Amino acid sequence: MSKQRTANKSSGGMSKATGKSKKASGKQHPASRRGGRYGGRGRTGFAGMRRTRTQRLGIAAVALVALALIWLFVEWQLAIGLSALVLLVLPAFVVLTMGRRY
Repeated sequence: MSKQRTANKSSGGMSKATGKSKKASGKQHPASRRGGRYGGRGRTGFAGMRRTRTQRLGIAAVALVALALIWLFVEWQLAIGLSALVLLVLPAFVVLTMGRRY
């Protein structure tokens, strides 16, 4: 074992110059910090993996039924606009009916 590694082990993680540990000096590895850029929640889509499989299937079913009904009973020019509206409103509908998931 090298002298440096032996010195680090014997000091118990203490810095030689200041006598403070790494944690006390605030020099932690960036990945070990809690919070960070996104509040520690990770990045998922609007109906991502934080919902149960049943909830995700329900969201998809509601969207598909709405789109199918629009395209069956409305002229195609209006169906394009209504389809865009359904896809735009779907995330808000999910949050209002099922609540936010962290």
